[in-house]
Amino acid sequence: MPDSPLEYLRRACQAPPMPSADWLRSAGHAVMDAMLADHLHLGEAGVGRSGTRDELEALLREPPPETGADLERVLAELETNVIGRSLRPSHPRFLAFIPAAPTFVSVLGDALAANANLFAGVWKEAAGAAQVELIVLDWFKQFLGYPREALGLLTSGGSEANLTALVVARERLAFPDRERAVLYASEHRHWSVDRAAKIIGLRPAQIRALPCDAEYRLRMDALEAAIAEDERAGRLPWLVLANAGATNTGSVDPLKAIADVCARRGLWLHVDAAYGWPICLTAEGKTLLNGIERADSITLDPHKWFAQPYEAGGLLVRDGSRLAETFRMRPEYMQDVIPNADEINFCDQGIALTRRFRALKIWFSIKLLGIAWFRQLIEHSCALAAYAEALLERAGFAITSRRKLSVVCFRYVPSSRGVRYSEPRGSDDALQLAIADELMKDGRAFISTTRLDGRNTLRFCFVNWRTSAADVELIVGLLKEIGSRLEKS
Repeated sequence: MPDSPLEYLRRACQAPPMPSADWLRSAGHAVMDAMLADHLHLGEAGVGRSGTRDELEALLREPPPETGADLERVLAELETNVIGRSLRPSHPRFLAFIPAAPTFVSVLGDALAANANLFAGVWKEAAGAAQVELIVLDWFKQFLGYPREALGLLTSGGSEANLTALVVARERLAFPDRERAVLYASEHRHWSVDRAAKIIGLRPAQIRALPCDAEYRLRMDALEAAIAEDERAGRLPWLVLANAGATNTGSVDPLKAIADVCARRGLWLHVDAAYGWPICLTAEGKTLLNGIERADSITLDPHKWFAQPYEAGGLLVRDGSRLAETFRMRPEYMQDVIPNADEINFCDQGIALTRRFRALKIWFSIKLLGIAWFRQLIEHSCALAAYAEALLERAGFAITSRRKLSVVCFRYVPSSRGVRYSEPRGSDDALQLAIADELMKDGRAFISTTRLDGRNTLRFCFVNWRTSAADVELIVGLLKEIGSRLEKS
């Protein structure tokens, strides 16, 4: 007798389509072995290599397979054609931009979060995850001396955090005032600030890029003059964005003086501390960041200098109620997840509804390693930058920005320049770029360039617990050799 339609459906969905437990166990061991081997031996090979689109198409383009391939073959393809065709930010000689070098403990925490797959947007679905995120944010507030009653959230990175901060700061402006509002920032601000301003509808003229002093810090006289000029012109001074670790140089703006100006004139103070905030764990940092505790909002990026995998950004807001006032909505399909008064839905605090459990990797690594390990990372990075600066000077390079946090900027000095090097030279500018390009082609290290005072400059940024004095010595030697060779050619 044929099955009834209901019985047919029951038989069709009786067994979930999943691999066997033995296969999963074997695959899990193989993947973990591959991850650990990569982690332990990363510094033994080159920093990696890139590839053209045509090369990558030839290596990876294929139709989706109907049946699964052998795991060992897929892992080999991943290692050779995907990871092997990338530059590795975790490599000890990757000193470009602001890299990320997670501890393996954080990687394990991230894997645990992916496996648990908690929906960290609402309290009702993941109360434990929400509580861990609150605790991690409270730890950050404690490090920075920020008020206990402040609130915040973890984000994908500093760009999302800066955008969120600007939206919150703008929320209480009347609509006519938004067209007059002016944002003040250093000429060395992060580009995400301009993009965030564009997203929220500011015109380019509403961003005042202010000059910096000889140490690449926002000049207070320029800030005061710009505010006074805008007031006279009928514009609305609104927000000052200060750097606490500028990407170009690592410079920290005079936070206390800026906070005084903002308090006196009623401006919102947002501090972009995406890179520099962990320096607060050291004695040097407590002095450098004096005044950050007075900010209305602060951007953090634990995946930069706090040994976390991408993505891990964060935002703290002094008046935490402003977050929910800005972002909270109650559509009918969310009526079941309204939190109690002492609970928090992080989807009400920012842009995203769907949120992964980002806090776990941070909580897990702090719990297992302790803050002393992270403090040692910060001190190690600063010592590496100081050592690099000394080696560069001894090797005849010109220091264009002395060590600030863990960044140092410099230029190769052609042998024909000598003491006249301070004169601008167009050919010297091209030489700096060529040196960085040749170093990348060499494959043993990777650095990036920027522009300071209108000239190209080479740059080191140290955030990696793996990097050693021997790595610095090798890179400085390579740069000297490459520069000399290119100069002759």
